[in-house]
Amino acid sequence: MDYVTRGVCGQEGCRERRYYIDNGLWYCRRGHLQEGVQVAEDGDDFGNLGKVHRVKKEIREKSTKTLHGRPAWTLFLQIYQLILWKQSHALVHDHGFPEELEIVVRDLWALRLPDYKLKITDSNEDEDVDTNREVFSSQVIQSDDSEVGFKPNSRFVEWPRLIDAVGLCYIAALLMRVPVCVNDFYDMIIQQQIPFTRVTASVPPEMREKLPPELTGILESNKLPEVGHLHNAVQALSLFYQRRFEVVLPPLNWPVLLFRHIKRLALPIEVYDAVKNLKNLLNVTFEYPKPKATIEQKKSHHYPDVELVVLIVIATKLLFPFDDVKRYPTTNMEPATQIMDWSQWALAQTAFDSDSYFKENIGKDAAVRITDSDVLNMSTDQLDHYMDWYADSWLDTSAAPGRLAEMFPIQRGDAQPNSTIDHGPPSDPAVAPDTTQKKLDTLLHEVMQNIKPRRVIPGENEEPKRPGEVYRRYRWESQLSGTARTFYEIAAQLAAVPLKTLVRAVTLAEYKIAKSDERRQRREFFENQGVEVDDSDADQDLEIEDSDEDQEF
Repeated sequence: MDYVTRGVCGQEGCRERRYYIDNGLWYCRRGHLQEGVQVAEDGDDFGNLGKVHRVKKEIREKSTKTLHGRPAWTLFLQIYQLILWKQSHALVHDHGFPEELEIVVRDLWALRLPDYKLKITDSNEDEDVDTNREVFSSQVIQSDDSEVGFKPNSRFVEWPRLIDAVGLCYIAALLMRVPVCVNDFYDMIIQQQIPFTRVTASVPPEMREKLPPELTGILESNKLPEVGHLHNAVQALSLFYQRRFEVVLPPLNWPVLLFRHIKRLALPIEVYDAVKNLKNLLNVTFEYPKPKATIEQKKSHHYPDVELVVLIVIATKLLFPFDDVKRYPTTNMEPATQIMDWSQWALAQTAFDSDSYFKENIGKDAAVRITDSDVLNMSTDQLDHYMDWYADSWLDTSAAPGRLAEMFPIQRGDAQPNSTIDHGPPSDPAVAPDTTQKKLDTLLHEVMQNIKPRRVIPGENEEPKRPGEVYRRYRWESQLSGTARTFYEIAAQLAAVPLKTLVRAVTLAEYKIAKSDERRQRREFFENQGVEVDDSDADQDLEIEDSDEDQEF
């Protein structure tokens, strides 16, 4: 019998190393059956007659998923149209905008599409050359037509930006006379009520993965946009559609917006009539500048939203000044017969804005602004809920999770359905939600109940100061303090501009009012003397002297 030498048997202390095969089973020389070791019987006794050769698989060249050239440009426009539709759809179905808004947005976008027709259909272009040009810049290759495309500082841009999509929705709402302002759209961006932050996550993966990085970067927003960027985008769009297609943009629906601003600022309704009078005095139309307007007329202090808030600030300072100077009206019919308690007003405004990051609810607008220093003040539950919000907002769940992902779950086992992150449904920007409406009612009640009457002194007595006299002007932001600064800050939020921009705009309007009053007095004086006065320079641009001193008029 032939034996094969192998390892030690080990059964019952057997140290045998020689084995034989019987009926396909291995036995040691002492007869111990080896467990789990079997050999199939080979009747022909072929045995192992050769080496095993493995056929190598054909190496296939992996094709890239990213598109380039005209296919990438076409895909980018399709994704941009999808984002634009998502934004307009959210405005209509979540915020109460008219259903026709989607049609207006679609028509406005359709006007721009011919600018990209040659770029995506011209078969004579060299795709390699065009791709190299597009990798490092999103700017269009300028053509001979000086009217093609637009951007804030020039007439040319290749691809529309993400902020332009929001601006296009605002232009559509403006054409429909919807009483909304730029600040409403900016709040919806910050509160994530319309697709903007991490917008590519809402795009189907099969489209997103094929878009090259240089075009994806146009749609991705790495940081929160500044409100000035939205203002600039809206103005650039308004100039583009007016110049290229002769679209007539109507003025703001300012009566409704004026009422909303007065209510938010908790001011007496008498400010409404005062603003209307100032509008007529300064010939303000609340319209966006025309294409042929001067550079000065296209600056930020000429935005319609800013002009409206500027008139509110001036009217408030005329009727209800922030200082303690006593000004007595001549009759009971004057709106200045009321006295605002500005200290109580400031306390009420503080209570209205008292929602902080670390109280009952962390709204989406607060969550998106939280910094590393804010996290240090959070409790354990708030950290858990903040991470839940972060996972919902930033993690890409479209791809299938890997094996390691199962070992690190992101969902908490004790997660409750009512998170401290406010995920409530958004509402119409022109109509405040129930919670905000209740807070506004409380604010108005607290402010209005502290209004007191002012004693009336007839016109025969010239000694007391009258409403409008000793008017305080703030030329620089550093001159604001106390209640005046709080009022200006809230007004700047409504105008969606920085505080220094609002101060500058108010100063310009006050200077124009002062010069207009001087011309009126001069004209009346010379008319009484029988001399004709030439007011041809009445509309000439007025320059303000650089001075930190306060002036009265």
